Amino acid sequence: MIVEAPREEAPAAPSEDATAFTSVVDTRQAPTRVESLGDALSQAVGVQVRRFGGLGDFATVSVRGFSPGQVRVFLDGVPLGRADDETVNLGDLPLDAVDRVEVYRGSSPLAFAQSGPGGVVNVVTRRPGATPLLATSASYGSFDTRKVDAAAAGTSGAFQGLAFASYLGSAGDFTYRDDNGTPANPNDDRTVRRINDAFDQGNLLARGTWRPDDGPFSLSLLSNTLVKEQGLPGRGSVQSPDAHRSLARQLVALDGSLLPAGASWPLTLTGRTWIVWQRQHFTAPVDDPAFQPADTVDRSLSAGGQVVGRAALGAHHVPGVLLALDEDGLVASDALGRTPGTSPPRSRLHAALGGEDEIVLWDERISLVPGLRWELFHDDFPPDPRTPAPLQPGSGTATRDFLSPRGGARVRVLDWLSLLGNVGRYTREPNLLELFGNSGTVRGNPDLRPEVSVNGDAGLRVAGSPRPGVLDDLALEAAWFAARIDDVIVLVPSSVSVFTPKNVAAADVRGVELSAQGRLARRLGTVLNWTHQDARQSGGLYDGNQLPGRPVDEVYGRVEYDWAPDHPLPLLPTLWPGRVWSDVDFIADNYLDKANVQRVGSRALVGVGLELTLVPLSRVRAGVQLQNVTDDQARDVLGFPLPGRALFVTLSWGFDAPRGG
Repeated sequence: MIVEAPREEAPAAPSEDATAFTSVVDTRQAPTRVESLGDALSQAVGVQVRRFGGLGDFATVSVRGFSPGQVRVFLDGVPLGRADDETVNLGDLPLDAVDRVEVYRGSSPLAFAQSGPGGVVNVVTRRPGATPLLATSASYGSFDTRKVDAAAAGTSGAFQGLAFASYLGSAGDFTYRDDNGTPANPNDDRTVRRINDAFDQGNLLARGTWRPDDGPFSLSLLSNTLVKEQGLPGRGSVQSPDAHRSLARQLVALDGSLLPAGASWPLTLTGRTWIVWQRQHFTAPVDDPAFQPADTVDRSLSAGGQVVGRAALGAHHVPGVLLALDEDGLVASDALGRTPGTSPPRSRLHAALGGEDEIVLWDERISLVPGLRWELFHDDFPPDPRTPAPLQPGSGTATRDFLSPRGGARVRVLDWLSLLGNVGRYTREPNLLELFGNSGTVRGNPDLRPEVSVNGDAGLRVAGSPRPGVLDDLALEAAWFAARIDDVIVLVPSSVSVFTPKNVAAADVRGVELSAQGRLARRLGTVLNWTHQDARQSGGLYDGNQLPGRPVDEVYGRVEYDWAPDHPLPLLPTLWPGRVWSDVDFIADNYLDKANVQRVGSRALVGVGLELTLVPLSRVRAGVQLQNVTDDQARDVLGFPLPGRALFVTLSWGFDAPRGG
C-alpha cells in the first residue's frame, strides 16, 4: 500500500521590512549536498561572495557593492560581528542546520539591533515542527571531503525540541596554477598542490520552544556550539606549511513573544537576549615563509538584548519601536610577536533606539514607512603596557552617536504587482582596531570619521500563479539601486610594516538587479538572477577605479526537473522518484586591488546533480553532484587560489528535500 501526500513546501518567510528588497535563500536541501554558506549566498541577486580558498576557508559577503565590513551578519537575529572587526567569516557558520538565509539589500530593518550601510544578512536556523524528525546523512568526495549530519526533533505537549549535529572536514589539497608571484610573466607559472589546507569542523545546534495552545506567551532557547581546527596555507605563490587556526564559539539566545489577551488594540512584543563567547588561537612558527611569527589568542564575550514592540492604531497606522543594548569585551594575548603578553580588557557598549510607522492607505494598497534610528557607541580602550606610547595614541575612552533616518514606500497596483522604493542614511562606526590599533602592525587613529552612506532603490515585484498547473510560484523582481559612501576608511602604510587607518576617499555605487523564478508543469523549476553594478572610488589616489572584488556583471541560473509517481518521467515511468538539476554562476572579470592592476578574468562555474529516492529503502535518498564541471580555475581575494572540479556523493535518510528550483 502506498499512501501519498502533498510535499511540504518552503515555509513563508516573514519579512521584517514591508518595503525592502529582500532575498530569501532556501537552504533546507543542504544535508543532502556538500556546499557552504557562501555557495548558497552566491545564488542571491545583488550578493557577491569573496573566497580565500575552498570549502571551510575564509569567505565574506558583499551586498550591492558594499564592503563585507559594511554588511551586518546575524544568526537568528544575534549579531556576529565583533567590536574590533565587523567582517564575519561565512566559513565558520553552519549551513546544514539552517532553514533559510534572509538578505535585506541596502536597508536595515527595525527588528535588528545593529544597522549597516550594506544591509543585513540573517541566517535562520531550523525550528522544531509538529512532525517528529529523525534523520541522518553522510557525504564523501574530492579532496578527501567528509560530512556527517544527524538530527532529531519531537513534541511533547506545549514543548518542541530539536537537536542537529554536524561534522565537516576536508584535506583541501586541490591543484591550481601558481604564477610564482609574477602575474605578468607566464613563463614561470606551474601547477602545484595546495598544502596545509585541511580542516575539521563540528557544530551542534539545539533548540527548545515552549508555546502553550491558548497562552499569550512563547519562549525559545537556542544553543549553538562550534569548534574548528584548520591549517592556513596563505596566498597561492608562497604557501605556509605550518600556520594553524583553532576556533571555539558558544552562542546562547533566549527569544520570547507576548500577545496580550483582551487588548483593545493589537499589540505584539518580542524580546531577545544573547551571549556569544569566542576563542581564536593562531600560530605561525618563526621560520614560516608566509606569515609573521605568531602565537596569539583572541577572546571575546558579547552580551545583549533587545525588545521590539508593534501595534495597530486605528485603520491606518502600524507603529514599531526598538530598544537594544549590547556590549562586546575583548582580550588579546601574544606569546611570540613583537609585544608578548596579554592586553588589558577592551570593550564597546552599543545602544540603539529606533521607531517607525507603517502608514496603510487605500484599502492596504499603499504602505508608507518613515523611520528613525539613534545609535550610541561608548568605547573603553585602556593603555596597553606592552606597546610603546607612540603606537597607541588612541587609548582611553570615546563616546559617539548618530542618527539614521530612512523612508520606504510600497504600492500594490494589482494583486500580483507591487512597486517598491526606499531611501536612507546609514553609518558604519570605526571599529576598535581602526580607532585604537593593535600591538604592532596597525596604529590607531582616534580622529577617524564614520563611513556614511546614502542609499536609494526603486523597482517592482510580481508574484503569483498565473496559470495553476502550467505556471506556478512565479516571482519576478526588478530593482535600480544607488549609493554614495563618504569617508571610506582604508589602511595606509605609515612605515615598512605599520599601517594607519585614514578617511581617504568616497565611493559611488549604481546598479540594476533582475530576478525571476517559477515552476512549469509542476515539475520544472527555474531560477535566473542578474546583477549589474558599477562600483567605483571617488576621489583620492584611485579616483574612478573599480572597487576590487565587485564584478560589473554576475548571472546565476538554475534548472531543476523532478519526478514522482503522480508525475513520472515520460520515457521511464517506473524510475524511482528523484530530480536532476544544473546551475551556472557567471562572474565577469574584476580586479583584486584598488589600483586595478591585478585583473581576474571572467569565469563560469557550472554544476550538475542527481538525487534519487531508493524506494526499497524507505526515506533513503542518494545524491551525486559535480561542481565546477569545466574545471575553471581562478584566483580571488589577494590572489588566493580557488579549487577546480569536485565530485561529491551523499546518502541520506529522513531529510526530505523539497521541490523547487
